Amino acid sequence: MKANGPASGKTPTGITGFDEMTGGGMPRGRTTLLVGGSGSGKTIFATQFLAHGARHCREHGIFVAFEESPARIVANMHGFGWKLPELLGRKLAFVDAQPDPDFVQSGEFDLAGMLAALSAKTAEIGAKRIVFDAMDIMLALLPDAAARRREVYRLHAWLLAHGLTGLITARQVRRRRRGRARPAAVRLHAVPGRLRCHAESPGGHGGVAAQSAGAEIPRFALR
Repeated sequence: MKANGPASGKTPTGITGFDEMTGGGMPRGRTTLLVGGSGSGKTIFATQFLAHGARHCREHGIFVAFEESPARIVANMHGFGWKLPELLGRKLAFVDAQPDPDFVQSGEFDLAGMLAALSAKTAEIGAKRIVFDAMDIMLALLPDAAARRREVYRLHAWLLAHGLTGLITARQVRRRRRGRARPAAVRLHAVPGRLRCHAESPGGHGGVAAQSAGAEIPRFALR
């Protein structure tokens, strides 16, 4: 059987430098939160994580898109050479989860229906990896903090039950009072690791700083 990575407890991302510095990639069967500003490379990181798993690790994946349409994401990734259209269907699934603001704010929305559909899709393609991209978009539309906590715990329980290696991306915003950047509307206290994307310059490459169990890992460039 083909090994999935250099460390049995890690899931390789295929991103040069990151897997080496983290001892093999992201924690297998756990969820990692990736935060950063607009244009910092969160969606690129997440897509490569899934593409690498599908092509090189025999780990099929699901991409849940809360902000952009799946078609637009696939088109935007064309230049990276991952040949996503070849993976769609049997190895990789994109789910359009862009929320209807009126429906979400009505108070009738929850993640239960979507998670039920994702359970079926996970079984259908044998998924081992999953990405929830721009989770903050959906959570920001919920009416209050209690509703946001409820859905976050619902998602966390679902991920644990299915044993998937998960990646959640969220936009990082700066709060005026304390001047500290925090992921908008996202409160995920149980994730084992957090990644922060940064854009080095308008025309340069982005980078990532990783933190797990209080240990800081140096930044590296996304190329």
